[in-house]
Amino acid sequence: MVITYHGENYVKAAAGSLVFLVDPTDERSFRSAKFVLFTESPPPLMKGEGTENLLARREPLLIADAGEYEVEGVRIAGYRTGIRGETSHLAYRVTMENLSLVFLGHLTELPDQKTASEFADADILFVPGGGAPWLKETDAAKLVRQLEPGIIIPTLVGNRACERFVKELDAQPGAPTDKLTLKKKDVVPKAMAVTCLTA
Repeated sequence: MVITYHGENYVKAAAGSLVFLVDPTDERSFRSAKFVLFTESPPPLMKGEGTENLLARREPLLIADAGEYEVEGVRIAGYRTGIRGETSHLAYRVTMENLSLVFLGHLTELPDQKTASEFADADILFVPGGGAPWLKETDAAKLVRQLEPGIIIPTLVGNRACERFVKELDAQPGAPTDKLTLKKKDVVPKAMAVTCLTA
């Protein structure tokens, strides 16, 4: 699997010919994707003009709600994690190639224990690591320790690197990189190894 980060909460993951996106910032990126996950509902891309055209798409599958889905053998579970104004926040657990990936999205507060338990022991955890207006770095670090993933990838870090989040976690990340390439055997369970991806 190859994972790249494109700023904000936009992540692209590819395993062979299967590609999926999380929170893309424009429609052009949809071309190669089998499905697209949005951690805000309604997604920014579905506001205003063009909403009907987006919703009418058959491919890729657009997911912006809680529930269980399956696309070409990839299992997806969506969970509601909060609401801010008129926007609902969602998180997802994606299982493919024997890897489990959890995308916490635009969290603004710690999830309840029942919801958090759905995210435990992931191989890769994508967590908002940039602080306000999203989850505070201290709370993000607390949640990560509770969930004990193999690999942690901070998102929503804005123009800042992820140093503050890493400091709160008391971790020693490797050098920032533009992509992460790995297989299941490369993941050490509960290692909580931090990888800072550059956009």
